[in-house]
Amino acid sequence: MSEHFQYLKEGLVADLVNQVMEDFHLDMEKALDVVYSSALFEKLSNPETGLYKQGPVYVYSFLKEELANGKLKV
Repeated sequence: MSEHFQYLKEGLVADLVNQVMEDFHLDMEKALDVVYSSALFEKLSNPETGLYKQGPVYVYSFLKEELANGKLKV
């Protein structure tokens, strides 16, 4: 993986964790667990999906959908 990809992915993960903490009133450890255990994180970790190039609001919408559909527990 390139450094550019890793940098952008890590930035998105930080944004996702912050948003989960804010929206669901979780501490950082639990928010990290939510993000890292999501199907979205798996897709975000694959550079071929191109998700790492997208904005955090757009990417977070997928995580919210995953949470709303009960595919991921908070």
